[in-house]
Amino acid sequence: MPGTNEIDQLEYGQWISLKKVEVLPLDIDYYWSAYDDYFAYLSALSGRTDVQKEIGFGKPDNSPGAIVSFNFEGMRVYDRLVMNDRVNHVWKLDISQATELFTLYQVTTLAKKVDNGTEVTVLVEFVLQSEKREEREEALNTFKKYFGLRSSELQNFLKTRDGDKYYELPQTN
Repeated sequence: MPGTNEIDQLEYGQWISLKKVEVLPLDIDYYWSAYDDYFAYLSALSGRTDVQKEIGFGKPDNSPGAIVSFNFEGMRVYDRLVMNDRVNHVWKLDISQATELFTLYQVTTLAKKVDNGTEVTVLVEFVLQSEKREEREEALNTFKKYFGLRSSELQNFLKTRDGDKYYELPQTN
């Protein structure tokens, strides 16, 4: 049972926040280039199948408002690009409609240049959909599994995209 100052993340309707901060051995502009093609980057992430752009009717293709849909854990998800600030290195997306897993979901990625690469902060905030605590717990565990993979998947995306042109900054101890 949570202490008096703790928030029970699995309480029904509770916003859950997960934050990860790490330094990647990549130049900030090179790191940020992964976000230049919203569709290609999201297509490269694990757990997603049948990835499609939702285009037509004046919908943006690769700028805020662009929507990419995909199958994930047996449901259709619609990720909407909210911001891609190439100057301040802020990238945000949310889901444009609730899924069987999430009522609300948003991701914010911030990057800043540091001596040995790029410090990346990823903040994911969401509300789990199910009224059953066991299902919320299972959904949270599934989400944490994929959340832990994303930075290595971004680097693998750059390696696949760039082949021999992929590069990491030299590291000093």
